[in-house]
Amino acid sequence: MKMRVRLSWVTSTALIAMAIATPGRAQQDTTKRVRDSLAADSAALVRELTAASARPAGGAGPSNARLLPDISAVGDLLADFSKNGSTQEGGQRFSVREVELAILAAVDPYFRGEIYLGFNDEEGVGVEQAFIVTSSLPWGLEARAGRFLMPFGKQNLTHRHDLHTIDYPWVLQRFLGAEGLKGTGVSVSKVVAPFGFYQELQLTAIDQFGEAEEGLEPEEPVNKRLANLGYAARFRNYVDLTKHANLEISASVVTGKRAQPAVGLLVGNAIPVRQSLVGLDVTYRWRPLQQGLYRSFILQGELIRQFNEKIADSGYLGPVGNHTGGYLFGRYQLTRRGYLGARYDWLQDPDVGGERFTAGSGYLEFFPSEFSKLLLGFERVSPVGEPAYGRILFQATFALGPHKPHPF
Repeated sequence: MKMRVRLSWVTSTALIAMAIATPGRAQQDTTKRVRDSLAADSAALVRELTAASARPAGGAGPSNARLLPDISAVGDLLADFSKNGSTQEGGQRFSVREVELAILAAVDPYFRGEIYLGFNDEEGVGVEQAFIVTSSLPWGLEARAGRFLMPFGKQNLTHRHDLHTIDYPWVLQRFLGAEGLKGTGVSVSKVVAPFGFYQELQLTAIDQFGEAEEGLEPEEPVNKRLANLGYAARFRNYVDLTKHANLEISASVVTGKRAQPAVGLLVGNAIPVRQSLVGLDVTYRWRPLQQGLYRSFILQGELIRQFNEKIADSGYLGPVGNHTGGYLFGRYQLTRRGYLGARYDWLQDPDVGGERFTAGSGYLEFFPSEFSKLLLGFERVSPVGEPAYGRILFQATFALGPHKPHPF
């Protein structure tokens, strides 16, 4: 009897223990099955999303948001506080000098495209630049076709709103134009390093060298002959002097025929006359590694010689003789966002027979961020045959979107 009670008690205890343990094991098994099921469903979802993103949208073409181009805009605002009235072309004291719209994108594996449109009150809307650039030519070559800033000199390659001064140097304004020299054509460049430092050769051919003055109508198109087109070459050398400093030295040449005024013609009021420019630019940069965010210095200068074809016709009214001009610019970084700059300009003005023209200017530059710039400038200008005058200018620029930086 006692044995039966003892066995019954043991059996009951085992059954109770099994009853208590069974739900825990069932719960663990259920949790494991749910976890495995979720993992399998997540993996299947990832595979489905990956396959969906790889499928063409609508049955044709890749579905890729990066096909949308990068679009940005830059506003260039200008205020003129000069004592004796505004020195701006339109005579405004406050003006939106230009709004630039930039559209950039990769066209395909072989080309990328860039378009820059300029909007201003004086000229309306204009195509500043529009070109394609190759990305896969052999032998390290790069080519571009369209309208672009001419590779002549240093500052001509920088958009006006990206300058560290308010306007281009006077020698560029007189020899190349108030907004720099642009051209429509083709350009080929190659970077080499045979001597342990970088060298770049750029060769360019454009439809016409410079823009004709408004109102001039040549007796025949300037680009009628291939020899009359604009041709340019630039040879650039970049050398690291130390860990903190580098030097860039470039030589440039451009030649072509330009429409120049003349009287006594049977047709039109201008004739094609060859003009050539030879330039040398030097840029020294210093930026210490430990203080690179707070201290830097740039010293830059250009010297340009202009050659004009000799015309014996007494009715010719264009520039004659050869003229030289240049500038020297320096900028020192005061703080992380503040800079102090100065520039001296000198040239033989071709508009007044090569008489001496000088100007000196100082600039205080401040960058609230990488997307905005404030620039206060004072300039003392001594034109030919006129009294010297001062200019007090304030510039504010801002960028919206992923704006491309200016060349190094």
